[in-house]
Amino acid sequence: MTFSEVKKFIYELVKRYHPGAMVVWTKTKGVTPKPPYITLGYSNLNRSAFPLSDDEREHRYYNYDFTFEINLYTVGKEVKAGNGCYFENTAVEDLEEFIRFLDSDGITEELAEKNVTIVMNPPIRDLSELIGDTKFNYRSMCEFTVTYVGLADGKYGVSGIQTIPNPSGGGMKEFVEAETYAIEEIRIQEETDNGN
Repeated sequence: MTFSEVKKFIYELVKRYHPGAMVVWTKTKGVTPKPPYITLGYSNLNRSAFPLSDDEREHRYYNYDFTFEINLYTVGKEVKAGNGCYFENTAVEDLEEFIRFLDSDGITEELAEKNVTIVMNPPIRDLSELIGDTKFNYRSMCEFTVTYVGLADGKYGVSGIQTIPNPSGGGMKEFVEAETYAIEEIRIQEETDNGN
């Protein structure tokens, strides 16, 4: 998988569990939505120094990991109290329910099919804050370590890349299309001193 494919997969998992909330990536341009909403972030993409290769050495596999962060914003649960009501902070328990979903047998099977792991880095933090004098912004946050296997194919390691050049101006069509050659068969024949 590529980093983009892993991010898309994580986004789809979060959106599947939270169909009633807007899910957005941090560090993007846009208007802050109204709760409930979820922000996703990532940092520190690491790659193993040395690849694993298949027998033909056509494919090189690298182990990758990065830190994934989820922030959950909610209005909380309405609680009736006499003639009035208030909103109870449910941000931490709502995020913990999602983590149980991630740890479920069904999602674990999906992750295994894609060679991806998502491991929670405790704790789940309550980052709720008072806005003005009367309004609370209920928020919880948790970090995870995500690992996956990435593939480097082709002579230049970029075979199969879809967008050339990439959004940062890198890559050329020639790199993607360059063929890799391998010796398919070697015959070794021993000669004796008399040339036979």
